[in-house]
Amino acid sequence: MVTVQTEELGSCRKRLRIEVSADQVAQIRKKVVERFSQAARLPGFRPGKAPVPLVEKQFQKRIDDELQKTLISQGFQEAVQKQQLNVVRGLGTEDVRYLPGLSFSFAAMVDCAPTFSLPEYSSMVIPKLELMVSKEEVDQALGKLLETRATFADAPNRPLAEGDYAVLRYEATLDGQPLSTLFPAAGILGRAEDQWLLVKPGIFVPGFAEGILGMEIGQTRSLSLSFPEDWFFEPLRGKRVDYSITLLAIKERHVPPLSDELAKEIAGTDESGLLSLLQTAVETEKKRAARREQANHIVNALLGSVEFPLPESLVEEETASAVREIVAENQERGIPLSVVQQKTKEIFANARRLAAQRVKLRFLIERIARNESLTVTDEELSGAIASLAHRQKLPPRQFIQRISRENLEALKRQILTEKVIDFLIERAKVATV
Repeated sequence: MVTVQTEELGSCRKRLRIEVSADQVAQIRKKVVERFSQAARLPGFRPGKAPVPLVEKQFQKRIDDELQKTLISQGFQEAVQKQQLNVVRGLGTEDVRYLPGLSFSFAAMVDCAPTFSLPEYSSMVIPKLELMVSKEEVDQALGKLLETRATFADAPNRPLAEGDYAVLRYEATLDGQPLSTLFPAAGILGRAEDQWLLVKPGIFVPGFAEGILGMEIGQTRSLSLSFPEDWFFEPLRGKRVDYSITLLAIKERHVPPLSDELAKEIAGTDESGLLSLLQTAVETEKKRAARREQANHIVNALLGSVEFPLPESLVEEETASAVREIVAENQERGIPLSVVQQKTKEIFANARRLAAQRVKLRFLIERIARNESLTVTDEELSGAIASLAHRQKLPPRQFIQRISRENLEALKRQILTEKVIDFLIERAKVATV
């Protein structure tokens, strides 16, 4: 028999004081000893035939450890069932008490799912979105496609002009000292060889592109530039830096015009066929964008419709994940790790805010899914795994072997979230905005 007392430690956190009766302890201990007896190999006895007292004496420490582990596991499960708790995270055990022949007791800390009233969701309002594709949008898509076929050529003998690509060698100094020596993390802000730069106002260091206009190939020019107070690389904020710049070459970018020959090379069709393919591609992307916008509208409406406490352990876990995402995004944008580390408090605050929204949405989605009997089928999970495996160029079986149980559960939650949001969009009222 298991008895349990629940102590409330917060809105979602509880301490369970669990006691397993002496009779049940004796029964479980007997089974543990039997397992050891069957597996024991002691000198002078055939496997499984050694006397029980001898087995108990020989393996006392291991038997006691296994008994405690079993009692905690079974006692915890029975206590949770008896109290009808929806435990989302176990936080460990403490205050374990046991003397042979007596009951076994311990305390377990848990975080439980919050209780809340589900808001009305059957007739949410979403914006009506324009899905018609204009000629301008197709032309824009064509322009981007042709840009990928652009080539570079040396410019004729002339000064550097806006829109050119300058090939440069330069070095920066601060108070007469090389910037690359003072701040190695500054990277190309400090020095570069054969650096290509689009000559356009606002590109690179403020005033740099404007300062090199009119240069001739082989010419060296000095610029003294001030970094803004909000510059991403903090050591240079508000500093005035001197640049010595040599123009090595001037490159012109040439975008080819559309032709049947180019269309065949790109898509195996003629000019008209390529435009038709682009029309379809733009329509598809607009539908995806419309779905994303409507999904965001649904999510924001759900998050704003009800307030309830969140399990701190889940928020902390999700915060750590969000911090990793934010740091990775900053590094992908080329921001040095040293600069990212200087914004630790800001990053953590943003990550925790994002984490709280994710955890809250998770509980809302799960409740709606239960209400509407929405589940993730084996076929849907297999399809998602196959898609991820394809992206990583791995066989599905090999991908499954690499994915952790936690990541698999996260994938199932993602699929369920998409199903619930699709369900809500289908039943939503469309309003013109």
